[in-house]
Amino acid sequence: MLIKTTQLKQYTALIVSFLFLSVHALPEFVVVVPSYNNEQWCKANLDSIMQQTYPHFEVIYINDRSADKTKIIVDEYVRNCPLKNQITVWHNTKRLGSLHNIYTAVHSCANNKIIVLVDGDDMLSSNTVLERVAQAYRKAWVTYGQYANSDDGQLGFCSEYPKHIIKNNLFRKDIWRVSHVKTFYAGLFKQIKKQDLLYKGDFFTMTGDVAFMLPMIEMASRGHIRCIKDSLYIYNRSNSISDYTVNKKLQAHLATVIRSRKAYSPLNKLPF
Repeated sequence: MLIKTTQLKQYTALIVSFLFLSVHALPEFVVVVPSYNNEQWCKANLDSIMQQTYPHFEVIYINDRSADKTKIIVDEYVRNCPLKNQITVWHNTKRLGSLHNIYTAVHSCANNKIIVLVDGDDMLSSNTVLERVAQAYRKAWVTYGQYANSDDGQLGFCSEYPKHIIKNNLFRKDIWRVSHVKTFYAGLFKQIKKQDLLYKGDFFTMTGDVAFMLPMIEMASRGHIRCIKDSLYIYNRSNSISDYTVNKKLQAHLATVIRSRKAYSPLNKLPF
C-alpha cells in the first residue's frame, strides 16, 4: 500500500524527533496558560496540552478571576486527569492581566525550564508539538511559529527575520514576525527589566507578547532564534474578547511605545 506524501512527512518527522531525543538531554517544558472567561474552550485547550506524547512537561494554568464557569470546569478537569500531578492551577482573587500572570509564572520556574505559552482559548495542533519544539532547542534560546486560524485553517504570518535585521539588531524597526507558539528559556525572560514590561506603572494590558519577545529575540540574535514553520498551534478567532478584536487602536499604540524603547544587546551565552 502506498503511503501518502503527508503521512510520509509525519512519519519522517517522528523518526527524526525520536533520534534527536534519544541522544540529547531532554529539555523540560513548562506550559503556561493565561486564561480569562474561557468556559467554552478550556477543556479542549487542556486536552491538547495533556495529550502531548513528550515525557517531560508540566502545566501552570492561571485562571485570571474569570466571571464565567472556567474555574469549575478546570478544577473538575484536573481532578479527573490521569496526569493531574503535572498541573498546577492558580485561581486569582483579583484580575491581573495576561502579562502580569506570565511574568509571575515564569519567575516561579527554574532558569533552565523552557516556557511554552498557550492562551486559554487556543490549542496545540497535535500531540507531538512539544517533540517538535524540543528539536529546535539543540541551539535555540527562543522560538516562535507557526499557527493556523481556527475558522479557515489559514497559516499565520510568522516568518524569519532578514539577515541585515539580525546583524544590525534592528528588530524594533522591522515588521512584527512573531506569534504562536512562543517558547523561551525562563532564565532568558528573567533578563528583561521589569520596567520594560510596564506602561504608566502597570503591566501592559495589550501587546504584552511584543514587550517580552522583542528583548529576548534581541538577546538571542547571535544564532539562537528559531522560527518554526510547521503549524503547531490553533489560534481561536471566535473569541470576542481577544486583544485584536477588542481595541485595535490601543494595541497599535502600545506596540509603538514598546518599539520606541532601547534595544537589548545580543548575548554570547545563556545568562545562567
